[in-house]
Amino acid sequence: MRPPEIEPVVEELLVVLDEETALLERKRAQLAELSKILLRNDNDAVETLLEKIECAQADQVLLEVRLRTIREILAGVFECSAKEFNLSRLIDELPSQQGDAVRSRRRKVAEKVKEFRKQHLQTAILLSECSRITGMMLDSLTPSGAVVTYDSEGPDRWRIDAGVLDMER
Repeated sequence: MRPPEIEPVVEELLVVLDEETALLERKRAQLAELSKILLRNDNDAVETLLEKIECAQADQVLLEVRLRTIREILAGVFECSAKEFNLSRLIDELPSQQGDAVRSRRRKVAEKVKEFRKQHLQTAILLSECSRITGMMLDSLTPSGAVVTYDSEGPDRWRIDAGVLDMER
């Protein structure tokens, strides 16, 4: 049996889950935009976007505080610890209409998390490749010794102080 005072808390939970969904989508879009900006090599746009990403992170922290508060309230109502309380338990205790609403929001959040993780991985791979290529370029410009290049016969080692062109051949 659910107490009547749970209704506004469940409504607030639905609002927070909707905000979580929107925030995850915003953060995913920001990562996608970061990838595009990196490929365009637009440093000013990177700085602007990084500021927006910091704001999204601050919003995430505030949202987590609200969610934690709601979880603690609901855990108290259902006489369990906040760690033991989860959405599945809440869904089981709610009337079908409210339970379906919570279930739907939970599904949307899970989908957005999956999309965000995919975009995060793609962006991380791009950043890793950018770092690797930049390192290779720096090494070729300021080598510590011989640089390996390739000609028609395979690897060919040359020293940076010997020049790029061989005028004797």
